[in-house]
This record gives sequence, structure tokens and C-alpha cells, in this order.
Amino acid sequence: MERIMELALENKDYVIEMRRYFHQHPELSEQEFATSRRIFEELQGMGLEPKMVGSFGTGVMCEIHGGQPGKTVALRADMDALSVQELIESPFKSCEDGKMHACGHDGHTATLLGAAKVLLACKDQIRGTVRLLFQPAEETGTGAKDMVACGCLEGVDGALGIHLWSGVKSGTISVEAGPRMAAANMFRYRISGKPGHGALPHQGVDAGLAASAAVVNLQSIVSREFPAAEPVVITVGHIDCGTRFNVIAADATLEGTMRCYNVDYFLKDIPQAMHRVVENTAAAYRCEVTEKYVYDAMLPCNNPEKAAARGAATVKKLLGESGIGQQPAMMGGEDFSYMMHAVPDSLLAFVGIGNPEKGTDEPHHSGRFQIDEDCLVNSVAFYAQYALDFLNE
Repeated sequence: MERIMELALENKDYVIEMRRYFHQHPELSEQEFATSRRIFEELQGMGLEPKMVGSFGTGVMCEIHGGQPGKTVALRADMDALSVQELIESPFKSCEDGKMHACGHDGHTATLLGAAKVLLACKDQIRGTVRLLFQPAEETGTGAKDMVACGCLEGVDGALGIHLWSGVKSGTISVEAGPRMAAANMFRYRISGKPGHGALPHQGVDAGLAASAAVVNLQSIVSREFPAAEPVVITVGHIDCGTRFNVIAADATLEGTMRCYNVDYFLKDIPQAMHRVVENTAAAYRCEVTEKYVYDAMLPCNNPEKAAARGAATVKKLLGESGIGQQPAMMGGEDFSYMMHAVPDSLLAFVGIGNPEKGTDEPHHSGRFQIDEDCLVNSVAFYAQYALDFLNE
């Protein structure tokens, strides 16, 4: 067995304890004050010198300097929870009603702390520097962008982000090259008309009708304006319209998300098409668009061939050939993309936690989401071994 895996197993109880602590005490995006304080204290207890970073006051950065000079590799873990009610009873169930680690970030944080212990145990083997990044606010798409802006990746030659994934078989790790996760935005349109009596609709201008037509017409962008080989998703998830059953709606608001893998489509072409469709649809119904808002939450995550090959070699070293997992590219978003954009030699790896017998194959963001804790050592070992492999190239 590889020495790194042996060290990861030695720290298994510690990692599970940390994961359960974070799970019991979830904090939402940009509010991770107790979480970051505990991370800070744990790193200090290892003899390291962490520092708080980022404009939210909840990011943590810490470096482990090896016994020999060399490159710098960053290991990133996100730490925010979600506004989700936990539906599973356990001794470490969330203590916060309506808040839950339903995406695995508690495991990310715990396993990066475990990786710090492993790396410290073999510090003399490190050629260069390992930079640990504990990132807030992934779920809002603001945390990674903020840490990049605050200089947390300056001087970094390569980066690794890990996501525990219920869609990947327990005991395997997915590191395929190419598109992994999509670019994702959040959009909002406000359409304004004129109020009137529901019995006399010709006296008003119905913003609700215009909004309904806009929802339908937006789908023509996906089916008619972009190649079928370039996946695009436009979803309107929230419509707010009108005041009561017999009043013509004077205003309607549409909120949703757009996803794709093509950066040019994401940043320019598709938003322009969306604006055109919504504005012209509103005009066709005698309304106008009085608000347009688009927030680019995440860029696409694409694994470079070199980083993917390195990751596959690391997986085989730790888990053997059978440890190579499979995960098709998906339309979910991940703001580690901003770090991947800043550091081209970066890898996003999916560590499998999916085990139907343990009930750990539930969807992410579900109140029934659970982690196969036996797989946390794989995340610890992969963090540490990938860092060593990168620095030793």
C-alpha cells in the first residue's frame, strides 16, 4: 500500500470527526464564521500558520513548505452549506433548522484538513509548496472569484479541486479530460404593463401574458439558434406575477439560469439572444422590459489532458486500475472554474461516494443526501498524493 494511503487511513477517525462536526453546524454562503474559525484553529494545532483571506472574512489560506524548493500547488475545499431541511435522522444531524450540508462541502473541508496532516507527516518529501485554500460561498458562485481577486492564487503553478459525488461509485475517482461542469448564470427580467380589471382585459396591458410567452419563446434559443452538438440549457425556475385573481398583472418577474460549456456562447452570444427574445416578446404584447440582470456565477470546468493524465496516474497509484471512476460531463456548475481559469494546469476530480446499500446515492442538494464516510480517506489521499506528484514532476 502507498505510504500516503496508509497515512490517510491513520487519520480516518479524525477526518470523520471533523466532517460530522461541520455537518452538525452548517453555515450558509458568506456566513461561514464558526466554520472558518474551527479550520483556523485546527491548522494552528498542526503547527501551521493560517491566515484569513477574502472580502467576506471567512476564507482561510495556509501553506506547507517542503524540505526542498520547487513549484507551488493549490488544494481547494469549499465549506458553505445550503438552505435545505435535512430529512435523515443521525447522531450528527444538522443542528440548524432549514440548513444542511447537502452537497458534500463538509466532507471537502474535513478531507483537506486530513490531507494537511498527511502532508505534514511527509514534509521532507515535498519539493516546493502546498497551498491550502478553504473557500467560502461556492453555492452563490462568489467565493472562488473573490479568492482569486484577493491574490490567493498568485505564484501558483497548478491547482486541484475535489468534489465528493454521489453519482460516482464508492471507491473510485473520476478525473476525465474535457468538459466536466457547465458555465452557469442567474438571470432576472422584469416585464411591465398596465393594471386593469380581470373582466375587462382590453383596458390593461397584461404583463403576466407577456411573461408566459417569454418563458416559452426562450426555449427557441436552445432548439433553433445554437448547434445541437453544443449543449445549452435555459431554465426559468421562478415567476412572480400579479396581486390577485381578478386583476390584470401590471408587472411580472422571471428568474432562472442558463448553462452551457462554450465560454463565448455563455458570456456573449446566448445572453444577447435572451435579451432580444424577452424584449421583443414583451413588445409584441405591448409591454416593456424594465429590468435585465445577469450574474455569471460559474465559468465552465474543463480538465486539461495533462492534468487528467496526472490525476489518473495518481488514482491508479492509490486505488489500482479499478479505482478509475466515470462521470459524464454535467450541466451543474462549480465556481472552482474561476481558479481553473486563473491557473490553466488545474484538475477537478469527483471522488465517488455513491453506494446504494448505504443510501449514499441520493442526489446532491436533496434533504436525503448522505456521504459514504469510508470513502473520505480516498479524498484525503488523492489531495495529498496529487500534490506530491505535481511537485515531483
